[in-house]
Amino acid sequence: MPSIEDDIDIDTNFNSSTFTPLSQVGSLTVPDFLGDLSGSPGVGSGEGKNTASGQIPHRNACAICRKRKLKCDGAAPACGRCKRLGHECVYVESRRKSGPKRGYVKGLESRLAQVEGLLKEKEGSTSGSVSGTGSSTSNLPNYEPLQSSYSQPLQYEDAYLRNSVFLPDLAGNVHFEISSPDQNLLFSSENSGSGNGNGNDGSLWALSELGVQEPLPPQEIVDELTRIYFEKIHPSNDMIHQYRFLASLSLSSSARPSIALRYAMWTLAAGITPSHKHLSPLFYLRTRKYAEADEAGSRAKYVNIRHAQTWILIGTYEYKMLMFPKSWLSIGKAVRLCQMLGLHRLDGRGLGHRQALDAPGDVTEKEERRRTFWMAFGMDRYAAASTGWPVIVDERDILTFLPSSESAFETGEEEPGIFLQDAMQPLQASSISSFAGVVVVSSLIGRIFEHLSRPNPLDRDSDPNSDFWRSHRKIENILLNMVLHLPSHLRLPAGSSSSNTIFLNMTMQSATICLHQAAIAKAEKVPAGCGYESVVEESKARCAAAAHEIASIMKRIAHFDLSTLHPYIPFPLYLSARIFAQMAKANPQDDNANSLVRFLLSALVAMKDVNPLVDSYLAQLDMEDLGLSALQENVRMFGLERSVVSPVFFCHTLSFHRQIFHLHMVASRA
Repeated sequence: MPSIEDDIDIDTNFNSSTFTPLSQVGSLTVPDFLGDLSGSPGVGSGEGKNTASGQIPHRNACAICRKRKLKCDGAAPACGRCKRLGHECVYVESRRKSGPKRGYVKGLESRLAQVEGLLKEKEGSTSGSVSGTGSSTSNLPNYEPLQSSYSQPLQYEDAYLRNSVFLPDLAGNVHFEISSPDQNLLFSSENSGSGNGNGNDGSLWALSELGVQEPLPPQEIVDELTRIYFEKIHPSNDMIHQYRFLASLSLSSSARPSIALRYAMWTLAAGITPSHKHLSPLFYLRTRKYAEADEAGSRAKYVNIRHAQTWILIGTYEYKMLMFPKSWLSIGKAVRLCQMLGLHRLDGRGLGHRQALDAPGDVTEKEERRRTFWMAFGMDRYAAASTGWPVIVDERDILTFLPSSESAFETGEEEPGIFLQDAMQPLQASSISSFAGVVVVSSLIGRIFEHLSRPNPLDRDSDPNSDFWRSHRKIENILLNMVLHLPSHLRLPAGSSSSNTIFLNMTMQSATICLHQAAIAKAEKVPAGCGYESVVEESKARCAAAAHEIASIMKRIAHFDLSTLHPYIPFPLYLSARIFAQMAKANPQDDNANSLVRFLLSALVAMKDVNPLVDSYLAQLDMEDLGLSALQENVRMFGLERSVVSPVFFCHTLSFHRQIFHLHMVASRA
């Protein structure tokens, strides 16, 4: 029985040896991107590729090789590839002609002529003001002008930009860097029905079966972006099984991953690739368009795990691009889809609970469902902590095991399951994976957020047994247990090769800072002489130690490719920089604090190109007058200098991104 790895031929394997180098791809032009819509074979046309060489006629290719667009030696009774992979080799002599049926175009033309005649008749009767003659056209239907099914107005994607949470004039500031002077073609409608698309199939008629309204990007760009996604985005967003996803691309159009999910993956990959960065906004708009089109169709198109994964990736991109309200809504939709699919109860049942999905076929499929839910759960926590809006998932409803190790997920091995509540116990904390560790820390971030946003009005600040201080001690104990019992493979530098491990260690320290900043604000409200001075000093020491640990981790990974880091990694760096900036402001002679502030700000500035989320943190530091004058010129908001944007506008733009650790905010909530 051939394995999945065997089924993926070397021609379709996404590794560095089978991809065109970036230096050879060149700049993308509009004609290349849209293909030749005049009817002649274009750059991405399957027709041109197969007939140009003249070595292997179509009639001599077996059904499997022809479907996968691979070379076939035409050997009988089975070709070499099918014989090697154990497939059933079948030669089909006759092929169904692609395109519309005979007479379909003529029928459309006759119907169009009939509609035009009726419209002219109606216009003539209206202009003549004929009344009472019995020839009134008031009973005729109101015909809308016919549009090509592959066309979309020029304003379609511009409207998305104007309605987003970018600056009001962002649509005018976005440049796709297209080399063709006719930039309208980028948004225009690939509206020639006879043109050949650049997709995996040879014509727009085949593309329509996938629900695609325009040709896909050239295959070399699709391959490169898919490879970049799995190399750089996937390690910190490990919810899609790579080999099964790649194998599914060669299936029939109805069994392939949705085009919305693929565009979402390309959007994130293009955003960190300099040569394709200008395509990221366009791919994002198409991702939303196809995701929303799926929801307008049959239930089977959107009540599935791939649709939930699509909205998770959409929410991730929107969060990175500072579209916080949109991100919160997209993440909320992903969470609701996961709950609808029963992903929060995969390993247990409640009263009257039903599964919307069929039972998983194997261990790998079930683990992918678990990982999809936990990705949505973590993003729900971070989105709530960043915006100040409520979380959606109640941890008491969760009956799904934490993610297993990455190696077990890739190989399909089953590991003993651990529930979230058990993972916070000292004995169980030593057996969790890096992904599970990130989930546990995101749960603690959510608990800290609720700890600050749900104060008990009957609490007294000086009462050590109040709800606030009991919750503070409980969360602190969990954090200490995690730090003490963290397994060796999740510690640094042993786990430096994993982006999730790096993020886990940084986020544990940032959770400590958030928790103790709240304790400082609460204790400072207590009158002197009540014994809370020691609490303030101890919390400040804990914050300083956590900030030093974050800076130490950043120094250790400074030589890494920053595009491979977790998208939320700027949050711990901002917290650490803020602590050192406060220390340097209190003691200007503290050279160590000043040096660490400069280092962390330099790290944030270097990270801006691959993670625009950094801009909000730099602007926040600058607003609080904690940034250094030497680096203030690096603070940008959508490419605008700080000097041309008023502080009032900055406050309005960043109001959606309130920090739960901000002292005056904590004091007002406490």
